[in-house]
Amino acid sequence: MRVAMRRHAAIAVMTALAVSVTACGSSGSDTSDASGDTYTIGFLNSMTGAVSAVGQQEQRGLQVAVDEINAAGGVKGRKIKVKTEDDQGSVNLTTAGFKKLATDEKVPVVIGPGITANAMASAPLAEQYGVTQVLLVAQPHIANGKKHVYGVPLPGKANSQAMVEYAKSQNAETAAIIWGNTPYGQEGNKDITAFAKDAGIEIVSSEGFDTGKFDFTSQASKSAAKKPDAVFLYGGGGSADSLLLKAMVDTGYDGKIIGDLAYSTPTVPDTAGAAADRVVSLTPVNYGEPDAETKKFLDAYKAKYNEGASVLSAYAYVAMKMVAAGIEKADAFEGKALAEAIQSLNFESIIGKLAYTDEYHGGPNADAFKPVTFKDGEFTVPDQG
Repeated sequence: MRVAMRRHAAIAVMTALAVSVTACGSSGSDTSDASGDTYTIGFLNSMTGAVSAVGQQEQRGLQVAVDEINAAGGVKGRKIKVKTEDDQGSVNLTTAGFKKLATDEKVPVVIGPGITANAMASAPLAEQYGVTQVLLVAQPHIANGKKHVYGVPLPGKANSQAMVEYAKSQNAETAAIIWGNTPYGQEGNKDITAFAKDAGIEIVSSEGFDTGKFDFTSQASKSAAKKPDAVFLYGGGGSADSLLLKAMVDTGYDGKIIGDLAYSTPTVPDTAGAAADRVVSLTPVNYGEPDAETKKFLDAYKAKYNEGASVLSAYAYVAMKMVAAGIEKADAFEGKALAEAIQSLNFESIIGKLAYTDEYHGGPNADAFKPVTFKDGEFTVPDQG
């Protein structure tokens, strides 16, 4: 059965101080407001600035979860309250914001940030201050090996694996890759190339693109000229992705177009137009055939914000729900107890199971990805074969 969803336009402090603050962050007392009826969670993200689209989508998904939790009576009888710090996309502001949340606000848990460089800068601070941090980035190596840091998003490597597996299921023997020239895109190009080799798919072309540009005719034309069975698009998370997709279709290329999870963003049809119907995205959110929990989230998000929920929104929603489950299980609202509780959850979510170990603190694996496409601007499952 097809289920469609309508879219809508898309680091040092002095040693003595550090020791004092760490003691505060890891104390056994609950951190709540003066009336003792709330749990305050930190949210650190880029709410303004060049990458604000990321932070805003994630904030909205988190808020849907907070609304849902509080409407159901909260956690242990207390409502969830969120204290937000805007890093404006700046690494320096990320570290300053994390320190403020850990010291001034004394929150024991922080969700975010959602940008790789910012996550890399803040994760060591979570260990230093004994604050549990739930990252919204797809690079599990940032959290792996740390006691207080966990990641929710599925690894980019798993996305690449799922894309190649889908191409193989469509009998592709040759493929081209067009990838955003960012750390995320560079990793995607490398991973897709490796998985394709293992799958017996020959990569005939690999083209990078500047995610800040608007014309991708050159990359699309070079890829189409190789006449591959499939073209892999590994995006940058912005409007450039949709423009690239449109440029690819405009070349007259008639093979398979397979996109990373960025191509399941509800606003893709707004820019790509009818070309959106040509891409199959591998995404952890089952937009095409949502189960009851996924549909509940998607409907609540649409009702609250009058737009479709992106995968980024889903990640933050899941992060907040997981933190709430951790609070419920922990014997104290403090960093160490929360980290231990979260690791023990084996948390089932709308993006797959979050199962952490001492060695692995990242998101679900490739099995959690589902193929989805568009038809007349609405989500649907792709035709088989």
